[in-house]
This record gives sequence, C-alpha cells and structure tokens, in this order.
Amino acid sequence: MSRIIIWQTIMLFAAVGISACFWTKAAVWSTVCGGLSYLIPTIMAVINLMVMQRIPALQPMALLVAEFGKIFLTSLIMLLVYVYYPAVDWLAFLLGIILVSQAGLFTFRRRLLL
Repeated sequence: MSRIIIWQTIMLFAAVGISACFWTKAAVWSTVCGGLSYLIPTIMAVINLMVMQRIPALQPMALLVAEFGKIFLTSLIMLLVYVYYPAVDWLAFLLGIILVSQAGLFTFRRRLLL
C-alpha cells in the first residue's frame, strides 16, 4: 500500500517539473495544490486501511470508509483552494491532480508492462 504513496509523490514532482518548464510561478503552486489535493487523502486512506488491517471483520467497511473519505477530502481541499487561492491556474491544477491520481498505474507495472 505504501508503494502507491511513493509513486504519487514521484508523479507530483514530475507534474511540478512540467509546470515549472512551461508555466508561471502561480501555475506551479496550482500544480502543487492539485497534486496534494489527491495525495493527502490517499495517505489518510492508507493509514486507515493499515490500522483496520488488524480487524479482518471490519476490512470491507474500512475500505468503503477510506474511499468515501478520499472523495470527501479531495472535494474539500479543492473547495479550499478555490476559496483561499484566487490566482489558481485550473489547467495546472488539473495536471497535478490527474498525474497524481493516475500514479496507481505504475504500482501494477508487472500487469501493464510498464
């Protein structure tokens, strides 16, 4: 489970590098906000699942709570970025969130031949 966090962090740095090459400083911060808006809920979900791993009867419920928690926290962070960072570049924000969210593809590299 921790491999997903490592790959998401790598993809966040890649997204920030791409933004730094092509956009302004505000876009770089927007990319960071976009990546963190998915990375932070993933970290919380992994911690939740690791704690609940000791109780096998609660694992299905823990998975459901973790996924709904990720959706809620991602939406909340996106709302906070919208409210408190008016200079957000939404294209760069989406680049960050999309690259970080798709980092899970690299954790299954044996199956996808990556």
